[in-house]
Amino acid sequence: MLGEVLLLILFFSFPTQTTSNAYDDADAYEVYATILPSEWPLRVAHAKKIVIRRETRFFQMCLKPDPESEARFAPAIADYIKQNKKKWLLQPKFFLATPYQFFEGGFDDVVKQGGWEQYYRQYQDSGGLIEFSAVGFNVDKTVAVVYMGHGCGSLCGGGGFHTLKKVDGKWKPFEWKGQSCGWAS
Repeated sequence: MLGEVLLLILFFSFPTQTTSNAYDDADAYEVYATILPSEWPLRVAHAKKIVIRRETRFFQMCLKPDPESEARFAPAIADYIKQNKKKWLLQPKFFLATPYQFFEGGFDDVVKQGGWEQYYRQYQDSGGLIEFSAVGFNVDKTVAVVYMGHGCGSLCGGGGFHTLKKVDGKWKPFEWKGQSCGWAS
């Protein structure tokens, strides 16, 4: 009995992490702003307002650089894995030409809340729902690795990893050499 009471006291005495930490990395928001315009919701669906899942999401690392790229990308891939061990809350720090708002939940929550028809009644002209991982960087923040996915219906969506390099202070897509993965529905 005393052991059970002590366990209860210990359990309620220490805070448990129920919320994610704020994601405040300015370089990460520059990376997101670089890849968003080339993605389906803006490029194909011509979204007038972007809806972004507020909480970052880890996606299993599948990038395997070719031998020439290994030294350049290995630190950013390792940091991607480290940064995505926990969830982060994205902040209103996106500098985009298209207005955006956050969605509290994920693709599964869309279905639970009435499906994609209900979603599009609430988020008209959004082109769907976008999800990001946290960004992995090399030590000097000149190479970045990030996952971005989007859902736009029960059989509509896609996602994959993006690799970028910083050139003259601006993030640019980097042509990946090696094994990669992605998905489309």
